[in-house]
Amino acid sequence: MLFTSLDEEIIERGELQMGFPSLFQFICVICRRIGLISTANPDSQNMKHFTLVFAVVLGLATSMQAQRLTDIHAFAQVPSALSDDEAQMMRGTEHESALEVAQRGGGTILFYEDFANGLDGNNIYGAWSSEDTGADSIWQYVDMAGNGYFADGSASGVQPPAGEFSTNIDPLNSTSVDNGWMIFDCDYFNSPISEGYENTEGWITTPMLDFTDNGSVVVTWEQYFRYCCYPYAPVYLEVSNDAGVSWVTFDAHGSFIESANSASANALTTSVDISCVAANSAEVQIRWSYLQAPETGDAYSHYYWGIDDVTVSSNPVANDLSMVQLTNGDVYNVFEYRVTPLEQAIPEADGGLLAGVLYRNSGSDNQDETMITVEVLDDAGTVLSTTTEDIGTVYSFANALNCPANAQDTAYIATGWTPTATGNYVLQATIASANADEAGQDNVISKVIVYSDDEYGHDDEETLGVEFRPGDSDIEGLFNPCGYGNFYHMHNEGSVAYGITVRFGQSSGGGDLEFESRLYTLDGAVGLVDSPFESAYWNYDDDWTPNSPAVSEYVYLPFEDPIELSDADFYFAAVISEFESEAELTVLGNANSDTDNSTGDYNLTGGGDFVWFTSQTSTPAIRLIMSERVGVDEIANLNGIELHQNVPNPTNGSTTIRFELLQSRNVAVEIRDLQGRLIDLMEQGQLPAGMHQMEYNVAQLGGGIYTYTLVADGIRLTKKMVVR
Repeated sequence: MLFTSLDEEIIERGELQMGFPSLFQFICVICRRIGLISTANPDSQNMKHFTLVFAVVLGLATSMQAQRLTDIHAFAQVPSALSDDEAQMMRGTEHESALEVAQRGGGTILFYEDFANGLDGNNIYGAWSSEDTGADSIWQYVDMAGNGYFADGSASGVQPPAGEFSTNIDPLNSTSVDNGWMIFDCDYFNSPISEGYENTEGWITTPMLDFTDNGSVVVTWEQYFRYCCYPYAPVYLEVSNDAGVSWVTFDAHGSFIESANSASANALTTSVDISCVAANSAEVQIRWSYLQAPETGDAYSHYYWGIDDVTVSSNPVANDLSMVQLTNGDVYNVFEYRVTPLEQAIPEADGGLLAGVLYRNSGSDNQDETMITVEVLDDAGTVLSTTTEDIGTVYSFANALNCPANAQDTAYIATGWTPTATGNYVLQATIASANADEAGQDNVISKVIVYSDDEYGHDDEETLGVEFRPGDSDIEGLFNPCGYGNFYHMHNEGSVAYGITVRFGQSSGGGDLEFESRLYTLDGAVGLVDSPFESAYWNYDDDWTPNSPAVSEYVYLPFEDPIELSDADFYFAAVISEFESEAELTVLGNANSDTDNSTGDYNLTGGGDFVWFTSQTSTPAIRLIMSERVGVDEIANLNGIELHQNVPNPTNGSTTIRFELLQSRNVAVEIRDLQGRLIDLMEQGQLPAGMHQMEYNVAQLGGGIYTYTLVADGIRLTKKMVVR
C-alpha cells in the first residue's frame, strides 16, 4: 500500500482558461507528482515523470525566450464575450451558504460577519483591520449599490472588480451580497498595465476571538477569485493563537483545483478546519491573505479575490470518516483512465488494478483501527475482487500530527485484480473504523471504469458537458489557432497506435477548416512542441458535429502509419489547427475532471505565442486507438468486408474469429506475433457471402499480444488478440 498526502487540489476544477507557463511552473507542477511527495515506485514511474517534466520544459523554453522568472509576467485577456459555459461559471449556480454549511449536523456558530458595515464589522466582537502593499488602496469594501470604498473610507469611484483584465466579471454571488462584501482588487490597482504594475499582497483580519471552550473550530466563507500567472492559488487563510505574534498558513482555494488564470465558481463556499491552531485558545485572530506563492516568489499582480459571509463554527460531530474521491490509477506518478484497452490492463504480477482512495476525518475525534475495503464488481453487481487495508489511526484536525493538517490523505491500494474480458466494471471503496460513524452516508464511493478492445481514454462519454473552442483572432471574422489533447502512457510493451477518436463539438463561422491529428512522443530528448510526431491532415466536415443526424459519435482519424508504443515514453494524442481559420475547431469534453494533469490546450500566452499548456481543468474527448479500426470501416464500405474482434479476448484456450462478406471471396486467416512473424496460416478457401466464424485454439501460443489477419482476395484486415 502506498500513501501520499494530497491537498484539495484534486477534487474540482474551474473552467478551462488561458494561462502563462514558465520553466519553474512546470517543474514545480510535475515535481509535486513524483517522489518528492509520494512513496510510489521511485525507479520506473517517477523516472517517466522526470522525462515528462523536462520534455515539456524544453519545449516551452523557446517560446519564453529564456526570460528570468521575475521577468515572465504576461496576461491572458478575459474574452470580451464569455461563452455560455464561462458565463454560467462566473454567475454561479445555487450553492449552500456559509451558514448552511456551518450549521450542518447541528454546528454551533461562534462568529459571523456579512460586512454590512464594511471593516467596521457587523458582529459582537468589533472591527476588522486591513493592510496591503498598495498603501491600503487594494482592499475595497463594496456596498449594496456596488460602489467601492478603500480602508480609509474614501470612495474608489468604481464598481469592483474593475481592472482591465476583469471588467466583465459579475459581483460576488454570495448569500448576503446585497449587504456588501470585500474584494482584493489588485487588477484595478495595477490598471492600466501600460503604466507599469507591481506584485501585490494584502490581509484583512478579524477582531480578537475567544475559543477557550471550543475543541473544534471551523472557518467557512463564500468567495470567488481569479489570478495569474502560475498554477498555485495566491489565496490563503492565516491563523494566530498568540494575538498576532505568529501565524499558521492554510490554503484557502477550497475545492478549486489550482490552475493559472482560471476562475473559481461564483460563489464558492469554502471550509477550513483550523482546530490545530485555534481550538481551546483565547486570543485567536484569522486573516484572509493574498500572498505571492512561495513556489514562484512573485508574479501575482492581477485579477481579484472577493470574500463574504465569514462564519466560524464548532463541529458537533465526533465520529465522521468521509470518502472524497476514488481513482483507478496513481494520479501523481502516472495517469488514470476511464477507458483502458485490455492489452494495457495492469497484470496481477504488477499489482493489478490500483485504487487511489482519497479520504478525510471530518469528525472532531481521532478514528482508530481504520480500514479501507476496495471491491471490483461486474456490471451485474457480482463482486469479483475484495482487498482490505488497515490504515491505523486517522487523526482529527485538532489532534493532527502536523499543523496545518492535510485536509485529506490518499491510500493507494493494489487490488491484484486484472480483467479477463472487455466491459464495464465498478470500482468501489468503503472506509470504517472502530468508532461508530455518525454520518455514514459518505463512507462509500464508487466509479464505473471500462476495459475495451482498443480504446484508451480519459473522458466519460456520458458527461460531455463542455466544449473546447478557440478564441477570436485579431483579424475580424477569423478564429485563433487552437489544439486539444490528452497524455497517455503504456504499462505493458507491445501496443501499436493506429489513430485517435474525437468527439467534435458544433463548429461555427463557416468556411474551410484544415487541422491535423497528431501523436507526440515524449522521450526526454525534446519538448512537447518540437517532439517527433505522426500526423494526418483533415478538412473539417459538418457531419462530424453532435447536431448532425449523420454522425453523433466519436470520429475515427487514422494515422498515416501504425506507431509502435514503448512503455518508457509518454505520448500526447491531440488535434491541432495551427493557423487562423474561418471556422472553429471544437471538441466536447468533461468539466472539472482533470485530476491527474493529463490534458493539454494549445493556446495563446500573454506574450503572443501559441504553446501547449499541459495543466488544465477539463478533459477533451480524444482517445488513442490501438487497432486498425478506421481501415476496417473504409474497406467494409468499399469492398463489403468486415472483421470482428475475437471472443473471448483475452483468451487462454479456444477463441472465435468472426468476419462478414458481402460477396463470395477466397479467404485465409494469418496469426502473427508483434514482430510480424507468421505463426499460423489457415486457408478457408472460397466462401460465400454472409457471416462466417472460425474457432482457433491458442494453447500452442505463449502469453502476449498477437495479430490475426483476414486475407480476402488480397484485401487484408488485421486486429489484435491477447493471450494469457
